[in-house]
Amino acid sequence: MPLSINNLKNLTILSKFVVGTKKGLQLKELKNLSHLEGELFISELQKVEDVKDAVDANLLGKQDLRKLFLHWDEVFEIFRNDKHESRVLESLRPPIDIENLTILNYGGAKLPSWLDGSSYSRIVSLSLWDCPYVTSLPSLGQLPSLRELSLKGLNAVRIIGSNFYGGERPFSSLITLQFKEMLAWKDWSPYAGGLKEEVPFSCLEHLVVRSCPSLVETLPCQLDRLIKLEIHSCQQLNNSTSELCLPSLNELYLEDCSEAILKSLFKLTSLTVLKINKLIELVSFDHRFMSCLGKLRKLHIGLCDKLTCLWQDGDETQNLTCLQELVIKNCPQFTSFVAGDGEIELPCNLEKMELMDCTSLEKLPSKMHALKHLVINNCPKIMALNIPQGDLSSDNSISQLESLKICCCDSPIFFSFAKGRLAPLKALDIYDCKGVESLEGIAVESLETMTINNCQNLGSLPQCLHTLSHLTQLDIRNCQALEIEDFPPLPVTLSSLVLSHCSKIKSIANCNIANCNNLTKLVIWECPVLEIEDFPPLPITLQSLELWNCPMIKSLPNKWHHLTSLQELRIVNCQNIKCFPKGGLPPKLRDLGIIGLVDLKQPVREWGLHLLTSLLSLAVAFYMGGEGEKEWFPSKDKDAWSLFPSSLTSLHIYGLRNTERLSSGLRNHLSSLQSFFIRDCPKLRYLPEDGFPPSLQELMIYRCEILKERCAKLTGDYWPLIEEIPEVHIG
Repeated sequence: MPLSINNLKNLTILSKFVVGTKKGLQLKELKNLSHLEGELFISELQKVEDVKDAVDANLLGKQDLRKLFLHWDEVFEIFRNDKHESRVLESLRPPIDIENLTILNYGGAKLPSWLDGSSYSRIVSLSLWDCPYVTSLPSLGQLPSLRELSLKGLNAVRIIGSNFYGGERPFSSLITLQFKEMLAWKDWSPYAGGLKEEVPFSCLEHLVVRSCPSLVETLPCQLDRLIKLEIHSCQQLNNSTSELCLPSLNELYLEDCSEAILKSLFKLTSLTVLKINKLIELVSFDHRFMSCLGKLRKLHIGLCDKLTCLWQDGDETQNLTCLQELVIKNCPQFTSFVAGDGEIELPCNLEKMELMDCTSLEKLPSKMHALKHLVINNCPKIMALNIPQGDLSSDNSISQLESLKICCCDSPIFFSFAKGRLAPLKALDIYDCKGVESLEGIAVESLETMTINNCQNLGSLPQCLHTLSHLTQLDIRNCQALEIEDFPPLPVTLSSLVLSHCSKIKSIANCNIANCNNLTKLVIWECPVLEIEDFPPLPITLQSLELWNCPMIKSLPNKWHHLTSLQELRIVNCQNIKCFPKGGLPPKLRDLGIIGLVDLKQPVREWGLHLLTSLLSLAVAFYMGGEGEKEWFPSKDKDAWSLFPSSLTSLHIYGLRNTERLSSGLRNHLSSLQSFFIRDCPKLRYLPEDGFPPSLQELMIYRCEILKERCAKLTGDYWPLIEEIPEVHIG
């Protein structure tokens, strides 16, 4: 920013002005900039040494400014003078038509007099943040257009009383009010002036009180239009002396507060969302409180250490006819939904329930009529999930369930899903459940997706797998005890099959994968004993095929050049694959990775890569004894890049153990290349002499020690060749 900025008398836009020291930019330089408009952010105001500079800045005369930010440094040290900063702020009076004002890190004890009263009739948003020495608030209630007020970090304010309101009809336009991190604030006095029918905050819709640990006295008792109330970390606030009437409240969020505040809330007849966290004294809900929640749709409870049940009487659930979502998390003493024994009935329209880290909960409600989505996570005492035989109209059912997810349950879990009893179930996910040993009880023909992950004691899959006539996704990972001599037949509807880290799956020869005419994805990863002598035929619909770290796979699908839908192919560390099938690679590939095929005997020139006109990404590792790489870069002059398709945008090359030079021609032949990655080429010392294509955006060279030195920034002789590339990583 030029020091002579004051000469730019016709300047209209100056978004930020940073005050300097004596030799730097002074605040008075703003004096002649009377045409500034829009937004102005003034920072480092603690550097203003002469109050006259603030007067000369003449903010009041800049009538086209609408947003003003006055910012001091966040570090309050000895050199800060509260009286001096008060005089500076007093002199920085904004223009009358200002609409948005923020004062941040101000070190004075007193707010300016120009904030007191109705002088600023157009201000709609005011933020006073981190002003730790301010002891009282001006009459902000008399700002007639104020819609948003945010007070944060005013740690010396102890009482908010009559002066805050000012006079008649205080805060008549205010919609959002926030109090945050007011550590000493203890008393919020009620409005006492004006007519009896006159109330403050008549338009208030959103109130936030956060981290005000000393606040004891009541909140305003009558907030007829309040829609959203958030109270966080206000442990002393109990409202025991009065009751809050909040007839329009839709959302209530309580966290780290006293349970007593719930007792002061009544007539919440419009409440739809209730979220409670860390009400450590809460044991169960009060009947009077729950009786008015007829419109409640979402109930979330978390970190309530003493919560044992939700309701004292099962009849209380009958009023919650609109409740659709129930989430209970981290409540270690939660043992039952309703106190006492007997059958437990959930609200009649509850569709979604999540139970997480409820370590004392032993059983689920027996009546869950409308439940569609159920999550059980780390509830170790739940031993069974039974869907019994019998009349489908029986109350003892969850016959509407569409998705079930069970995680981190180490105790033995018995599944008994009687055929036909879970007709709508579409998704079953089981994660990290050591207690799951068998899934034979699952007979759910409607299943569309099934994911089993890290179930270390699961010994078998359902023999009825092929009868799941709607199953489209089957994902089995990290099931080390899953011993399968021959994988069972798959349903023909399957579109995605993932087998990962299953050390005892031995064969997929008879799984009828060729009949899965909708299959688009096949992933086999870390299945060390899976032996494939002749790879079963794959359906022409396949779009993605990945084989990773499977040393017993000895062949690839025959005639795979007929897989005209295949776009992604990755074969990694399958050491016993010796050749590709005849006929060339699948023709429509867009992403190809061939890595770690140490016994691959087929010459690279026979791969036919140049024929893959749709290929965008290629990763090739030459950890094959060095013979393959000689065909790629045989000499200085011969163009090796013609073996690559010109369509490439990303190229990764690994393991050129003996190659010293990348031949010329890359620049012209791969003219669309955007990313080039080279790794583990210890003898490589020469890059292409004609350089890289202008399209290249990223060059990464790792573990190529000779090149690392030659490409060093500024000092390497190759630096001029690569310095124009936007991203260069050498390591």
